[in-house]
Amino acid sequence: MKLRTTTGQWRAIAGSAALVAVVGQGCGGSPTAPDRDQVFYLHEKGVLDKRYSWERYYPPLDRVEDKHLPRRVGVAVLEGDVRFSRPVDWYLRTADYTPERRFISYQSPRQFVFNIYERTDPVGVTWDELLKRYEDSVEQNGSELLASRIPTSTSNAQGRSYFVKTPVPARPDLESFAHEILVRSSERVLLVQVVHGPDIDDFAGEIVDAVRSMLVY
Repeated sequence: MKLRTTTGQWRAIAGSAALVAVVGQGCGGSPTAPDRDQVFYLHEKGVLDKRYSWERYYPPLDRVEDKHLPRRVGVAVLEGDVRFSRPVDWYLRTADYTPERRFISYQSPRQFVFNIYERTDPVGVTWDELLKRYEDSVEQNGSELLASRIPTSTSNAQGRSYFVKTPVPARPDLESFAHEILVRSSERVLLVQVVHGPDIDDFAGEIVDAVRSMLVY
């Protein structure tokens, strides 16, 4: 399988995301969190457990459709600790809000998966320590870093981007590709993971928009 998206292309994507506000090196600053009455429960379409709403509607991050992107809806996830704009046609695959292993996963009809994982790294560690912990886990998983430590940011937090290739046991052998972004604020560390095929040209803007809209509290 030929990888069409080059390291240079992903650097351009990461650079686009970095146009939003960047916080100081080593820690992410967060503005005052919105009042609770600004966030209310969104529809439950696609939610696996109907007894619980995994995302809530957050109107300040609603965005209208334009010539490049579909209409986006503002959502609050991980119990309100993360808010971002997502296309209305993404659907919720699965989620788990168990302490110390919280995550949420979406499927896009453009054939990629968008995951947000909360990591258990201490928020006070240096960037070098944080990145080394992540890189060691990638190596232990048998994956290969095709690009690493690319500076980027969300709306209110710093990030470092990676491009990862992972072998998939199959006949014939297959490879999985992912863009993974470590995001840190003053309160938490996240891993934003986009799992996709060999070409992201059709949805790169969608990924950048979701990441750069993200508020991490």
